[in-house]
Amino acid sequence: MLNDFWILISSIMIFVGLLASAGLLLVVGSLVIVVTIAARIWDKYSFRSVSHSRSLNRQRAFIGDTVDYSVSLDNDKVLPLIWVDIQDSFPEGLDLVGATMRGTGLEANRQHTITSSLLPYQKATWKYSMKCRERGYHRIGPVRLRTGDIFGFSSAETRYTEFDHILVYPRVLDIENLLFPPEHPLGEITSTRPIYFDTNRVVGQRDYRPRDPLKHIDWKATARARSLQTKVFEPVVSLNMLIVMNGSTRENTWQGSNRRLFERTVTVAASAADLAERRGFSYGVISNAVASYSGKWINVPMGASSNQLSMTLEALAMAASYVVAPLSEVLNSERYSLPSGTTILLVSPSIGDSLVEEIAGIRQHGFPVTVLYSGDGPPERSLGDITVIPMASVLDPAEKNDQVLAE
Repeated sequence: MLNDFWILISSIMIFVGLLASAGLLLVVGSLVIVVTIAARIWDKYSFRSVSHSRSLNRQRAFIGDTVDYSVSLDNDKVLPLIWVDIQDSFPEGLDLVGATMRGTGLEANRQHTITSSLLPYQKATWKYSMKCRERGYHRIGPVRLRTGDIFGFSSAETRYTEFDHILVYPRVLDIENLLFPPEHPLGEITSTRPIYFDTNRVVGQRDYRPRDPLKHIDWKATARARSLQTKVFEPVVSLNMLIVMNGSTRENTWQGSNRRLFERTVTVAASAADLAERRGFSYGVISNAVASYSGKWINVPMGASSNQLSMTLEALAMAASYVVAPLSEVLNSERYSLPSGTTILLVSPSIGDSLVEEIAGIRQHGFPVTVLYSGDGPPERSLGDITVIPMASVLDPAEKNDQVLAE
């Protein structure tokens, strides 16, 4: 509307200049029309053949990792961009070293801002080091581009709705040195349920040990290695463990969620899965916490495949700090598919009355239960003959280290 107004005024000036033979009015009116038309052309074609892209050198990372991140803008036309303002929505859990960030700190309003200019057929790239500070599925985008004409009379704007993302795995701590009871599956395996091996299925060889039967010596492999080698057989029975993560950080849902305690709980669950992987157990993970962008609770089926740990860490990375169902409902949905004798490793930041009832229900179905307490300090109550292991000795130093790095 403003451009139409100036065209009208300049047309009147030219008309008056012609009637009055006033050269100055003719020149000024003509200049205004030329400038207005040029501004309209700039506004219409400024983002033609302009492309925006982001690049990450990887889409998976752990907390504390640094990822190479770059932003590129390509102006593939004759018309230059006198100035361009790039405003890209950026999540709170990621930091760009040396970048300009604007906003209120909320994920929806935090903007990574770049202001520059581009000549005809010029491409500009900005490179950053991106630090992963928080676990989660982080989406970058959409981006908004603004520019204007050379005279400053108008501005144009466009949006690119493409998203880039990075999945930051939860922190994994070493919990192997905690004082586990002998019957606990993460301690020394002294269970009455033995692990048998199928002697008809040889999966490899290893160095001979004094307790190995002589009949299992592989003499051909011994001749090649010039040292005693014994056959390694495929196991028939393995130890099964289900990691159950309680996403409720308070006794009652209406009390809300404690984000810090929830992150401690995710860390313990991920650490337990890592230890189970290193010990060669068959394991799975379930939780009443919702998986981001899905609306469903977290569920990684029991297994011992080579990608079991990566699937578990991805699922825990997606965990959001609110629950979609009671923990009992989640457990009941998996109870009938669990192998007999499966150990339930319950990770919880609180031990309330409802949790005690759910533990009793688990034990009634014949599953042994061990609780890993992820709350602050010692557990607030005893569970009788149920083993409760406080995790504060490994979680507290990790939290203090995070605070030091943040400062």
